[in-house]
Amino acid sequence: MNSIAKTISKTRKIKGLTQEELAAQAQVNLRTIQRIEKAESEPRSTTLNLICEVLEIDPKELALAET
Repeated sequence: MNSIAKTISKTRKIKGLTQEELAAQAQVNLRTIQRIEKAESEPRSTTLNLICEVLEIDPKELALAET
């Protein structure tokens, strides 16, 4: 699991959200959340921004953690 996947999954759980709730609030497909958290795919910047907005994390910091 890469650091983006870990951070999204960990933050989602800390905030008490299910994958379904995160998907609904971020207005993205549930399967997208599942793939991102399993590190099966890298999120597009727009998707990442939507997820980060819901989770209240800075997408820039998340991107830096990946490098």
